[in-house]
Amino acid sequence: MKRTRVLLALTLASVMFVAACSGGNGSGSGNGNGADANEPDNGGQAANQEGGNAASTEPLAISMALMAGSKTPDSWAEKTLEEEAGKQMGRKVDVKPVFLPDWSELNTKINLLMSAKDTRPGILWTGDTKEFTKWVDAGIAQDLTPSLQKYGKEIINYYSKDTLFYHWDKSGKMFRIPGDVPEASYMTTILRKDWLDKLGLQVPKTLEEYVNVLRAFANNDPDGNGKKDTFGLSGDNYYRSLAPFFYAYGLDVENFVKQPDGSIRFGALDPQVKTVLALLADLYKEGVLDPRMTTSANNDDTKVNDIYASGKVGSFYRWVDYFNPGNSVAMSFKKLNPQGEYISVDPIQGPDGFSSDMPDPRIGWCYLIVTDAAEADEAVQVLNTMATPEVFKLVTFGREGEHYKMEDGIFTPTIQPEEGSKLGLGNFGWYIQRKDAANIKNTPEVTAMFEQKLATSQPMRDKIVVFKAINRPEWDRYSADVKKARDELFWGIITGKTPIDAFDGFAKTYEKLGGKKIDEEAAGLFDKEQAERAEYDKWYEANITPYK
Repeated sequence: MKRTRVLLALTLASVMFVAACSGGNGSGSGNGNGADANEPDNGGQAANQEGGNAASTEPLAISMALMAGSKTPDSWAEKTLEEEAGKQMGRKVDVKPVFLPDWSELNTKINLLMSAKDTRPGILWTGDTKEFTKWVDAGIAQDLTPSLQKYGKEIINYYSKDTLFYHWDKSGKMFRIPGDVPEASYMTTILRKDWLDKLGLQVPKTLEEYVNVLRAFANNDPDGNGKKDTFGLSGDNYYRSLAPFFYAYGLDVENFVKQPDGSIRFGALDPQVKTVLALLADLYKEGVLDPRMTTSANNDDTKVNDIYASGKVGSFYRWVDYFNPGNSVAMSFKKLNPQGEYISVDPIQGPDGFSSDMPDPRIGWCYLIVTDAAEADEAVQVLNTMATPEVFKLVTFGREGEHYKMEDGIFTPTIQPEEGSKLGLGNFGWYIQRKDAANIKNTPEVTAMFEQKLATSQPMRDKIVVFKAINRPEWDRYSADVKKARDELFWGIITGKTPIDAFDGFAKTYEKLGGKKIDEEAAGLFDKEQAERAEYDKWYEANITPYK
């Protein structure tokens, strides 16, 4: 789960994710509306599907910036991709990887590469960067709409209409496409089923029932060792660990949330937050909450994974991926607790019956740009080849029977991780990273769980405001102080260091720290985004739907 932690650090100081583009017309390879918005270029798409490319049969060399995997040059995965793309395009393909450095040097390296045409990769992988609009304005980032219409069927069928909206430009062009978008909801409420059974408890549905279960897990010796050494709930030092409490009230303290009157408000200001904090403070005082989750030092996935595997905690709000038998954390838990069993349960219902899992942000946390150093049609054909389930599985997991086996829907590698690194498996990760059945690491049950959570996370998806704009100067100017004040207050209340009534002054603190300007900017961006969405819906129906 290291990727998710990095993601949070990169884009969330506010939840981890890339905002969509704005400004600029770019140069591109088309007019943004396609050759004819009402008539799909079926001939071009058919040529791509049959492996032909009327444009050229000359060898194609294309450079690609890569951030994931072991970054092994001249790897088996690289050669396999070249072969598969060559079959699709009817010509020899030479993929030239440009391996990016570690995260601390990433943006510096990308900006250096993008500074001159002869150093720019044909396809750039990047995360959140405010340089994007400059690349669009300079004509470096190409409009991919015409190429997607001709050659990008796998891509436009894989990404949802909502996801593409956050990568669409108001000029009516698509200067970037998502690289990796999380599943609709990738976290879930987890409970020790064996502890429920031992203590004669039912799976909780309401917040009241959930709290009673957590108290029993902490106080009633569920592991039977005669010691009071278990906790009801643990997790990392992020508010996501407390989602079963906040989301039961329809609250999100990290984002702007839509209000019944149509306005939006920073979620941490909602008066009901005080109710949740008071409950959490009681549970902390009683020893039900693991005190390790209240310290900022506990924001490392490795530490929380160790806590999970130890078997001393009854509940987490944590990754769905834990339910894959091959997950290393799940395997460690079973090794230490052979009789132990964790289960995923439906989101906890609040006093008014509201419940929701945590939704994805709909925005790709990384994205792909075809620069002026490549032909857009050629680049999209390569990307579309990578997007097919068959090729995605090859470059990610290897070849079935040679590098892994599938038995009863269970994926099992037959090679050691070191060999996988030498083969370059994962080097092309975060390039149209499929999260559907093509991700064979997930068992059918886990795939179904992800699909189910599209529905269970919808209630909060309808409430949380996702800002499309990359540039939020007022938020950038004031948010660090606002979040610091919020965190000191909220965790202070939870741990009993700060009285609960101190929450009543947070609204004034927020305003003093620039909250009014943040609110004005947010309201303006929200209104603008609503107007853009209406334009986008028409554009999508004309420019994408006929080509799916």
